[in-house]
Amino acid sequence: MKTPLRDIVAYLAITYGLALLIAFGLPHAHINLLLSVMVPTVAVGILTFTITPRGSRRRLWREIGLGRAGFRSWPAAIVVPLLLCGGAYGTALLIGAGHLHVGAISASAVANLVVAFVVPTVIILGEEIGWRGYLLPRFQQLTGRRRAAVITGFAHGLFHLPLILIATTYDTGGARWIVAPCAVLTITAAGVLYAWLRDRSNSVWPVAIAHNAANTVFDLGASAVVATSGSSLAYVAGETGFATLGACVVVALVLLRWARVWRTPAAVVHPAEPQPVPALHA
Repeated sequence: MKTPLRDIVAYLAITYGLALLIAFGLPHAHINLLLSVMVPTVAVGILTFTITPRGSRRRLWREIGLGRAGFRSWPAAIVVPLLLCGGAYGTALLIGAGHLHVGAISASAVANLVVAFVVPTVIILGEEIGWRGYLLPRFQQLTGRRRAAVITGFAHGLFHLPLILIATTYDTGGARWIVAPCAVLTITAAGVLYAWLRDRSNSVWPVAIAHNAANTVFDLGASAVVATSGSSLAYVAGETGFATLGACVVVALVLLRWARVWRTPAAVVHPAEPQPVPALHA
């Protein structure tokens, strides 16, 4: 088995296996959310000390993109998710799926929002080190950049299914048979934006910022917008909403069609093979 394909299969086997273990073992404990976030980095760590040759381990972590801040992509990483996810909650207000709870918006809430925006960005790296840092470049070795962006996003979406379908702590609004596929499709489309940020900056930091920006808007929207009836809000906004999905799909299609960074070939991720030792001559 070629190295990129071997790495992909091993990574997905570990991440999906651990996701199932967490969902079955801790279905009602909210710590399952934090544990799931850390699974992709744990998987990369396991692969580092198993199938990666000793002499290539540092290079593997350098290629993940932690060493570059990618400042040029930070504005897009913040603004685009805020507009997409915030627009979905705006849609919910316009069509009457929810109403604004003004009391939830206060000075302390804004202060907490700032803290919630900064600290979890570091935590969300636990996911993006694996998906966009490790997996995306390996899919790019097997297919084009655009296709790799979609496939990696889809694989990331499937990773959330154990928590959605088995546990009771994640995306709990709405019928499972509706919200589960909608969440997977939304994460798949968002994965195109994340892949674009990764390739544009050669860094996972803008990806983590964008991912956390979306999560922050979801949390803020869930507290500031109250559903008018039942699960109506879950079907419109948030990670499982059709408005969120539609906005993410539009952005994904625009990037797949016109993103400048994907007009050039992807940078090669060299197989993690040990370097030959020169022969010693007498």
